[in-house]
Amino acid sequence: MEKENIYYWTKTALILVMAIGLARVLFLTTVMGGHFEDLADGNMIRKDRLEPIRGVISDKSGKPLAMNIDYQGRTQRFYPGGEVVASIVGYLGKPDISDLKDCPKCSGEMLMGKTGLEKQYQVELLGQPGEVMVQETANGQSKVEIAKVDSLPGQNITTNIDLELQKLAFLALKNKLTEIGKSGAVVVTRVSGEVLALISEPSFDPNLFIPGGKRSDFGGDFKDVESLITETDQKPLYHRAVSGNFAPGSVFKLVPAIAALEEGKISKESSILDTGEINVGEYRFGNWYLDKYGRTEGQVNIIKALSRSNDIFFYKIGEALGADSLVAWSQKFGLGEKTGIDFPGESSGFVPTPYWREKVLGEKWYLGNTYHMAIGQGELTASPLQINRMTAEVVSGQSCGPRLVGKAECLDLQMNPLNIALILEGMKQACSPGGTAFPLFEYAGKIYCKTGTAQKGAEETLSNAWISVVVPKGADVKEWIVVTVLLEEGGEGSAVAGPIAAEIVLYLLKM
Repeated sequence: MEKENIYYWTKTALILVMAIGLARVLFLTTVMGGHFEDLADGNMIRKDRLEPIRGVISDKSGKPLAMNIDYQGRTQRFYPGGEVVASIVGYLGKPDISDLKDCPKCSGEMLMGKTGLEKQYQVELLGQPGEVMVQETANGQSKVEIAKVDSLPGQNITTNIDLELQKLAFLALKNKLTEIGKSGAVVVTRVSGEVLALISEPSFDPNLFIPGGKRSDFGGDFKDVESLITETDQKPLYHRAVSGNFAPGSVFKLVPAIAALEEGKISKESSILDTGEINVGEYRFGNWYLDKYGRTEGQVNIIKALSRSNDIFFYKIGEALGADSLVAWSQKFGLGEKTGIDFPGESSGFVPTPYWREKVLGEKWYLGNTYHMAIGQGELTASPLQINRMTAEVVSGQSCGPRLVGKAECLDLQMNPLNIALILEGMKQACSPGGTAFPLFEYAGKIYCKTGTAQKGAEETLSNAWISVVVPKGADVKEWIVVTVLLEEGGEGSAVAGPIAAEIVLYLLKM
């Protein structure tokens, strides 16, 4: 009987406990469920990233190249110069994996610099992201701000660019290209390295890449991103001034000229008879003056050779220097390697060597190859930026890295000032009556020039037109300004590139 009583009371107790537990569960889920749901909803926490305001990019006097505006109720990137400044600022776009790897502070939802200074100075321009933690309801309505760390705006970047010069040079180039229907580039720097203007044309409006963005008054020919990126003929996204590789033609002749003087192969008194052409076996190497006008120029010294761009003279001094020396001096002036400019996408150009020719092409280096290189032809290629820097180094004896922002250190190339003076005299006469740069004769005695006409491909293809002009600004050679103009398949350098340079020179002489 006693065991039965124990079993009865134990069973009763268990049933009672279970009943109490079930009642508690029913109470919490049915009676109090709504209350607890409200509490849960009310305590939902969300963390939001606060994107920083991107830094402003301006020219040397503070005029904006890239800025932020309030457009349709939101802060938006804006490029007031449109296609005029695209070759400097680049454009923004959604980041890819490599972009995010290079920028730990960046997010996949923000716009990042894809080219130009927007990419080069991405980290500085970005600033420091912030974040805010809010307690909110399920429908997303913020109720209480729990904590907040404000974002810090990006660093403002002041460049060496002269916006008015940039506009003038851009329009001068674009107007000329409208006549001949090709493409080109302009580079303007100080000898000390500051880049005053940098232009590649055809260009584009970088505002096209901003979703729902405001267009610039300098919008250009392309109306949307699709038409821009699918244009494979004009290639507006191809930066010819920095990334292009072109045969330099006669603007390169400054290199063998100073090399032959420095090595003592020639002097001020040396002269070479212009025979009009040189025949090496079955190959003919002519001078442009004979080929175009059927005339020769008699005895030619270094000054006349530069002023008249005489090919026979440079064939001969190229032969006197030899291939290895010609290569070494080309490399001394930075050809075949990047200049180190603070700008992405720079090309190295190419300096051919006898070793390369034998190993890669399986051919020996002959005298004819030396002749071609001595006048800037053959496999030799360079960007307009490299030719601009090469020119600055030859006329100054200083090597200063080009910079869009700030300044670089300069290296003394240890060249004889008397030899540099001879080069300058030849370049002065090139843009004086009797020289090759006839569109610049009105500035005779005030500037120094070297023209170039580089053959490209088949005979029916027009040559690339080049000119480099040095504008002396005061006694300090580092303040002198170098202008380099290239027009792809434009024709003769003096006739086509010269007028563009003349417009730029007029502005520079008034500075």
